[in-house]
Amino acid sequence: MLRVAILLLLAIAARSQERSTVEILRDRWGIPHVYAATEAEGFYGVGYAAAEDRLLQMELFRRRARGRLAELFGERYLDSDRRFRIAGIGRHCDDAAAALPDDIRGYLSGYAAGVNAWVRANPEGVAKRFAPLGIAPEPWNEGDNICAWMGMAEIFDRFIDEGAVQSYREFRQLAGEIGEEEALSRRGMMIDDAAAVVPESEMAKNGELYARLRALPQTPGFWRRSLPDEMLRFSHAWAVDGTRTVTGAPLLESDPQTSVNNPPLWYEFHLSAGRYDVRGIGVAGCPGMLIGFNRYIAWGASALGAGSLATFVERLSPDGRGYLWRGQALRFERREEIIQVKESAPVVQEVLRTRHGFVFNPLTSLSQPGEVYVSHYAPVEDRRSSVLGMLQMMGSNSWEQFREAMDSYYSPGLHVVYADWAGNIGYQTLVRVPRTKRTIRMALEGWTGDDEVMGRIPLDEMPHMLNPDSHFISHANNLPVGSWYPHDLGISTGGTGHSARSQRLMELLRGNGLFSVDSFESAVHRDDVHSAVMALLPAAQRVAAEAGDRSLADLLTRLRNWDFRYRSDQAPYPAAMALSDSLLLPFRRSPLGARLGGGEGGILHLARLLTAQFAGTDAVPTDPDVRDYLLAWLRGAAAGLQTSGRLRAVHPMPYQQNGPLQLPALDPVLDLVSPTLSCTQVSTIWSQPGNSYTQIVDLADIDNSRTILPPGISEDPDSPFHTNQAQLWVEGRTHPAPLSRPRIEENAVSRTVLRVPQAWLR
Repeated sequence: MLRVAILLLLAIAARSQERSTVEILRDRWGIPHVYAATEAEGFYGVGYAAAEDRLLQMELFRRRARGRLAELFGERYLDSDRRFRIAGIGRHCDDAAAALPDDIRGYLSGYAAGVNAWVRANPEGVAKRFAPLGIAPEPWNEGDNICAWMGMAEIFDRFIDEGAVQSYREFRQLAGEIGEEEALSRRGMMIDDAAAVVPESEMAKNGELYARLRALPQTPGFWRRSLPDEMLRFSHAWAVDGTRTVTGAPLLESDPQTSVNNPPLWYEFHLSAGRYDVRGIGVAGCPGMLIGFNRYIAWGASALGAGSLATFVERLSPDGRGYLWRGQALRFERREEIIQVKESAPVVQEVLRTRHGFVFNPLTSLSQPGEVYVSHYAPVEDRRSSVLGMLQMMGSNSWEQFREAMDSYYSPGLHVVYADWAGNIGYQTLVRVPRTKRTIRMALEGWTGDDEVMGRIPLDEMPHMLNPDSHFISHANNLPVGSWYPHDLGISTGGTGHSARSQRLMELLRGNGLFSVDSFESAVHRDDVHSAVMALLPAAQRVAAEAGDRSLADLLTRLRNWDFRYRSDQAPYPAAMALSDSLLLPFRRSPLGARLGGGEGGILHLARLLTAQFAGTDAVPTDPDVRDYLLAWLRGAAAGLQTSGRLRAVHPMPYQQNGPLQLPALDPVLDLVSPTLSCTQVSTIWSQPGNSYTQIVDLADIDNSRTILPPGISEDPDSPFHTNQAQLWVEGRTHPAPLSRPRIEENAVSRTVLRVPQAWLR
């Protein structure tokens, strides 16, 4: 018996020792492949690898979310710190981490422990990396994981909406002229139903749901609202089912479009631990994946432009010390935030809250006497984080499980495309939109008590589809659903119609041709045609010929025999770029916007109509508004061509600026400039300056999948993985991205074995 007991104890000890070992393989492209027995141990390894690759970037993300950039960079970043402190984002991150289920919180604990383990093991590397900041990093904790996500996600999901306040004022003015009921019924935003990602016919397949949605009244509200001049691009993604592939199984590609940075905004990793065997991208410092694939499913995303936000206008109480609600005078919740500022005195920021959310008067120039402006930002109010949803998505193995996981996601809003090994392809509009009686496009009247947030729009009522009749799904920031849909999703970059990229994807994916991984890369990913320019230019040239405008002679001569491809090594490239740069301004000045929809969506609506009417003919448009716009467009392009200098088809990458985050470039010596790129046009599918990541997933053979993360995964200029993917990016190619260990071992270049502290064993 004693011998049996000893053997049993030795076996238990051996298993315990095995469970406490984490292995990190790095392949030729620097991607860490983390192997462990349990999920928490696996995330320990991911945290360790992320710190090795991106500890400095992680620090900047964390400080942005916690409102602590001015400590390092002075008054220039005080406004950013005030915004995050007033919103309470740092506090939210800690609260949201504490509210997670025990197992998920254990994953965040393991990740943080791995980060701190790398810091302890590499004091010289940390000191060198942090020399530009002149500080040492503080220990990483569970809340910091969520802060890293929030420090990036805010660029896609603002938690303050001044536009809603302005829209409310416009509504009030109109209501004073025509009455409130009439003002609420007006919908001045023209949308192009034909551009919807989800056709009405697909939602109608679920008869019960469709009938329920059709029975709902349209959300009352004043919908007329200008779209911003520069809408943040986030991508295109598409999938085709097995009827459209050479293998008979689905293919999926996701191309997030935000500037290629040094280091990348995204972080790629592969985790094989416990219930996970998944690879994809998130942000360094956070264990969740925004885009990825496992052995059963793949998913991609593009920006919806809607968030989890409602805005309120509150009225001050007579004494000015509180606010009104249903005839009562309520007191503000108050706290003080002390913001340290480099080379300046600390700033004391008072933060006020009402029952609806945080007061953002200090952050707006729209303030009027007696009014208080409040943001109800659902993740903060609910003490929840999208990180939970992402971690659950990563472990899903079917459409049903994946949709259940998405129900825990909040924001930023996404168009999600999905494919799985069983042959399904799917789509989901994904965001946790607050449900209110009136549109959230304008501020709600907080003092009445009649415009309260009533939960959220259920995920099942959001636009979605499975296995559409078209046999493909594609999206690129375009309209998610048509005008029949009753809920107001607050779409901005979700679009009023097509984007040039979404229209082009439709053109490429229609038909009966069969696709492969190679053709996805060569024929779709590297497509460099601007769909609006290709549709509009022939008609515009005929109108110009009739008008006899000599100012257009040089432009039109340069475009003679142009094949509509944006290639920087071709002679027409400067003229082609001038054309695309000049599309929007004359359209905004044209009556066509009121007829066809505003912005890029309206331009693509016009392009589709002209193609249907004039393609393959020599006919000239006779509509005076169309003729005037086309001539104004060409004249704007000609003027731009004459005043512009020589185009340089290169992309600058300042060190640690992180693109849209606009953090300070830390060391000009470490700045990068790309080699000459083939296509710098931002409205084509192959927009190289924005090709921040690509994944192509083959559901017939998951090991045949491919990715690229330019310029390289490491922020360390001494690392062999700092710029080693740049040439692939320049050439528009990808590299193998298998999941099976034997295939990964074929390209492994390093191996690290970690002993996880016993405290982290689960």
